[in-house]
Amino acid sequence: MATIMPNRILLITLLPVVAVVLYLEGQKYDPAMISFSLSEYGSGAEASFFPSEIDGYRRTGHLRKYTKENLYEYVNGHAEYFISAGFTGMTVGEYAKEGAGSDKPDAVVDIYDMGKGIHAFGIFADEAGEDPDYIQVGLMGFKTAKIVGFIKGKYYVKINVFDDNVPLEKFAENIDREIGIASGTLPVFSQFPDLGEVVTTRFVREAYRGLDFVHNVVEREYRIRGNRVYVSLVTGEEAEIRKRVKSFLDFFNQSGITYSSIEKNGQTIYKVNDPYEGTWFLVPFPETLFGVYGTVDNAILDSLTKG
Repeated sequence: MATIMPNRILLITLLPVVAVVLYLEGQKYDPAMISFSLSEYGSGAEASFFPSEIDGYRRTGHLRKYTKENLYEYVNGHAEYFISAGFTGMTVGEYAKEGAGSDKPDAVVDIYDMGKGIHAFGIFADEAGEDPDYIQVGLMGFKTAKIVGFIKGKYYVKINVFDDNVPLEKFAENIDREIGIASGTLPVFSQFPDLGEVVTTRFVREAYRGLDFVHNVVEREYRIRGNRVYVSLVTGEEAEIRKRVKSFLDFFNQSGITYSSIEKNGQTIYKVNDPYEGTWFLVPFPETLFGVYGTVDNAILDSLTKG
């Protein structure tokens, strides 16, 4: 016997309620009386995030909902990537030019609920690529000829257009506004030191620099006096940071990598002589752990340890 999906069960149980409402209103149905939010069916974007019309393009058909169980139907071959990155749900809306008479959409809006802002940033960084054309939308956004991607809170939004006349950035601005949550900044960004020009910021989900015990790392590349410096950041509870530091020291000892501890502004720093990475520095704080690579001098360590 086929198994009835939970959403179908919910809809079936709601049918009598709808019938009663219609009967009491003399069988005059007012769509505003009964509103089913997509949030009632689990994680994902709210229906209110998708305006009914954007600059002459009207939303067509029903919003489509995807979960971990059926995401492969929409992003076949790529679903595991999103799921492993923290994906909890997704909603898709299609838009077409009013009066065009075509059954094909001119724009498709995908809103991924990634559970946490840092997970949304990880997806954004991967999809934006090495040298993105950044735009001011959401917390941060990028644009290509046919795509805009941006993050807002825990959401990663991707807008695809199939007609050069579609106002791509206008779509992004409208969706951004409808999501409505404060974009602000990801808290993790504010913990990076102000060292100089920021070249790139990226998220590494696992095995940072080949270390299988280092995960969920945000790395920022700086250009300082013509040199490149890379600062990695891991955050967590104090006990978790202590555990990570111990994992590093155990790894150094087991691998024959020499290191020494030095004091800078009352802060312990581990100077690591790595045969693969060269000389780099491990700087632990109670709830953050920095790694500093590249051309590192005393001024950089001073800036990092002064907070």
